[in-house]
Amino acid sequence: MSYRATLMASLLFGPVTVYPEEIPGAIQLPEIIVESNRSSDDWNKEELREQIEQVPGGTNLIDLKEFRGSQGSVARVLEAEPGIVVQEFFGGNDQPRINIRGSGIQDNPVSRGILLMADGQPLNQADGSFIIGLIDPEHSRFITAYRGANALMQGSTTLGGAIDFHQRSAFNSPENAIQLEAGSFGLGRFGMELNRRKGAWDWHLQSSHTQSDGWRDHSDARRSNLALNLGWNSDSIENRTYLNWVDNRFDVPFLLSKERSLSDPESVLGDYAPPFDLFMNVEVRDPYRDTQQWRLANQTTWWHGSNRHQVGMVGDWVDDSFRNPAVQTNTDASNIVVDYRFDSSINLTPLGHSDVSLFAQANHGELPRQYFSVDPGTGQLLAAFADADLEADNATLTAELQQQLATDWHLLVALQLAHHQREIKDRLTPGLLDSQFEYTAFNPRIGLNFNARPGQRFFANLSRSSEAPTFWQLAISSPNPNDPLNAHLQINDLKLQTATTVELGMMQEGDTLSWQLAWYYSWVKDELISEVQDFAIDGTTVNYDHRTVHQGVELGLNARANPGLFSHDQLTGRAIYTWSDFRFDGGRYDGNRIAGIPVHLLFTELEYFPVPEFGLSLDLRWQPEDTHVDHANAGLQQDQYTLLGAKFSWRPKAGLDLYLELDNLTDETYQTAYVVRGFSPDDPNVPTFIPGPARSIHAGLRLHW
Repeated sequence: MSYRATLMASLLFGPVTVYPEEIPGAIQLPEIIVESNRSSDDWNKEELREQIEQVPGGTNLIDLKEFRGSQGSVARVLEAEPGIVVQEFFGGNDQPRINIRGSGIQDNPVSRGILLMADGQPLNQADGSFIIGLIDPEHSRFITAYRGANALMQGSTTLGGAIDFHQRSAFNSPENAIQLEAGSFGLGRFGMELNRRKGAWDWHLQSSHTQSDGWRDHSDARRSNLALNLGWNSDSIENRTYLNWVDNRFDVPFLLSKERSLSDPESVLGDYAPPFDLFMNVEVRDPYRDTQQWRLANQTTWWHGSNRHQVGMVGDWVDDSFRNPAVQTNTDASNIVVDYRFDSSINLTPLGHSDVSLFAQANHGELPRQYFSVDPGTGQLLAAFADADLEADNATLTAELQQQLATDWHLLVALQLAHHQREIKDRLTPGLLDSQFEYTAFNPRIGLNFNARPGQRFFANLSRSSEAPTFWQLAISSPNPNDPLNAHLQINDLKLQTATTVELGMMQEGDTLSWQLAWYYSWVKDELISEVQDFAIDGTTVNYDHRTVHQGVELGLNARANPGLFSHDQLTGRAIYTWSDFRFDGGRYDGNRIAGIPVHLLFTELEYFPVPEFGLSLDLRWQPEDTHVDHANAGLQQDQYTLLGAKFSWRPKAGLDLYLELDNLTDETYQTAYVVRGFSPDDPNVPTFIPGPARSIHAGLRLHW
């Protein structure tokens, strides 16, 4: 069988074993076995570390094996990372705001601005949108983040960059496991992992179910998922197939006024008698989101000398019903992705070593979507007021050169070409709303790494990014809760958002002290700015007609004393600080801060291990300033807050881990998030805020063998 035929068979039908032909007279050498005292997950982690250390910009690497406590939500595993800002929505498997460098911060919920991946393959839909609640971090062994335009080579074009969830396999997570978790507000979780390695084959099967009553009225949530990672390896070829199924449903307790969020944060609209309360009755209108996803992906990697090739294919199917108090959208989406990556180590110049990479990706998605008004009296759906075929096509081509200039200096030069097409076809009134949008962007990048000494690196880069609008911005429902029969669909003619970013920073790795620091400054053109009106459901998106500026500082500090206070103990501490200064430069909001994200956010944690088997920690999350919820910076504000938490972990014997977590120890009343407005409403009773969860406790165990 030819090499090409073997490769195609492996890609399409699974791995094929190729046996070398015996050569007459060949000398048979004795078998040599090379052993290492490093586990396969150590190799995996070191490989990821080497990859991100080549990036002249801000990155994150999270080892979930070192993460103590619950990993049941994306918010929990990302909230203590430099440069990643997390704002909980309802505290369950719902849709927390995940923000990097101001990406999509006005959206409610945030569903764009970041490329989400699983082992380097996209999780976003073809129009760039994503449903964050479909991701279960428990299925990941590592998480890497490439902040901003540092994700260019991962296929991202956006201002926010990319987050890659590296899936568990029988290599990096070789143990079988059972996990149980229970806690406040009816929280219950069960998970199971099974692994097997036999010859060239390996498989990892993981399943879990989570449910919660929620801490507010009308906030029940449940999620079930199943993940299979099947692999086959030879000396020069690796093939992996991923099959995922997710069923995620949660009720939406919706927003509250500022006064109600302070006086009765557990309540929902409809619990009291004022006319507006009764009109927007949450129990009657029943807002919720119910999503099922099937995802099948395959990735084949092969090596030939110093060259590495990788081909990937992804197909996913999503059935999504999303209802706010006035409108329900039903989307039956399908998405097909094909990509190819080539890496080679060569010597292009006499200066030193050269690494060349090429990445090409194409995808096509269909997202047919129906729009229904909700009857305010019964909560039943009225006849569809809009029905549209939504199709998205994308193609990106990225080339990158990393050139050694001297022993400790490395130059990076990259260029990305991206083309996006969005097409809307009106199925209810053919031709009426038919629209087509095309966007093309050239995103160059240049960066420099300087390794001053082992473990210490300085970096700088100048990069361009671009973001095409999603269908949530292009096809906007215009509901009228007072007159649901007059709701309609509006087509929004939007431009491509672009940004030029300069970034400087450094990273230091040491045995007792490590830190990373990055400063960035982005000039954004045609920023996609979203605003909601009085009812907080009738939002729209525009390209801001003047330039906007995003600048910030991302700082992470880790310290360890071993021994700590005594001879056999250990004391560790970390601090995360994010400064986000995003402003309008001209136009109707000239000089104002862009609403949607706190200016200062600090997280600190102190952890103590009197013995290796037992640990306890205290953590603090501090937002020290009130934050405007409107771009006019003249009305309502989210209050500053301070949250305290504690964790206890105990390993009574090998193979059994126990943990206990307490959140919001002081039972502080605060607002975790809000909808972003252009101007605050005159009526202070209009819903705007999402109250943060009250004091809670939950415990869990993990049995592994």
